[in-house]
Amino acid sequence: MAKRIVRAIGWSVAALVGIIVVALVAVYILSSRRLAEQYAVTPTPLAIPTDPARIDRGRHLAESRLGCAACHGPDLGGHAVVEDAMFGRFIAPNLTRGAGGVGATYTDADWVRSVRHGIRPNGRPLVFMPSTEFSRLSEQDLGDVLAYVRQVPPVDRQMPPTRPGPIGRALVAFQRAMVPARVIDHTAPFTPAPAQAATVDYGRYLAATGGCQGCHGPALDGVGGGGEPGSKPSNLTPGGPTASWSEADFITALRTGTRPNGTKIAEEMPWRTMGRMTDEELGAIFRYLRSLPARTGEKAKA
Repeated sequence: MAKRIVRAIGWSVAALVGIIVVALVAVYILSSRRLAEQYAVTPTPLAIPTDPARIDRGRHLAESRLGCAACHGPDLGGHAVVEDAMFGRFIAPNLTRGAGGVGATYTDADWVRSVRHGIRPNGRPLVFMPSTEFSRLSEQDLGDVLAYVRQVPPVDRQMPPTRPGPIGRALVAFQRAMVPARVIDHTAPFTPAPAQAATVDYGRYLAATGGCQGCHGPALDGVGGGGEPGSKPSNLTPGGPTASWSEADFITALRTGTRPNGTKIAEEMPWRTMGRMTDEELGAIFRYLRSLPARTGEKAKA
């Protein structure tokens, strides 16, 4: 009897191991296909400005709403966004004209294709790049950002390649947003941004292009969003824990990383970069969030 039980357990364990191996192989094959897909996209021509005022505006966008330095490093010379045995290694490349940087070889079309479409110059997709949000940038905003990025001082830094681990490959295989080129409408024209003012319409645009939905979910209620592994995105609607905040509370929280009750906001929330937005921009986002339907599906902290 004991031998029969041991044999049954052994067969069960062997079957489980076999299922796991088959699943891992399937994930590896599917994720490899996703990463090797070719996209033939000819981006809409974009005139990248050269005047100092537009470049300075591009610096503001890159350092605040778009948070370029959070991934590519303060000098835009490249940075390891994630390094984890299971999740993998995800690298934001060196954007400058220095040794190892893409800025020395990228054409204007390459910049637009990469940022707006999530596609490398060789036609393969970028991973972990927020092109889903950046594809909604107005022609002026994208032009200003690229004008700034093209003239940052060169940094000599050779970055290692991105190598997804088991969890990272599973996300690439089954979560479409990990490979933004799969979900972007590559035929969509540029859409002008609403007038720059502390309005609901402009706040909606800022939230859509600043990556808010990417972490907090499509309805901004903390459900169905992404963010870093293990993070718990908040419910930002009037049904969430920020419902009692005033506009001043909201701006102070994003400038200092401290809630009105004195508790600290987690570092996963990019308040250090978002807090660099102007009072007008933050006020517009606040008004937009207050205009949303109240939802109570997410109980995470604000």
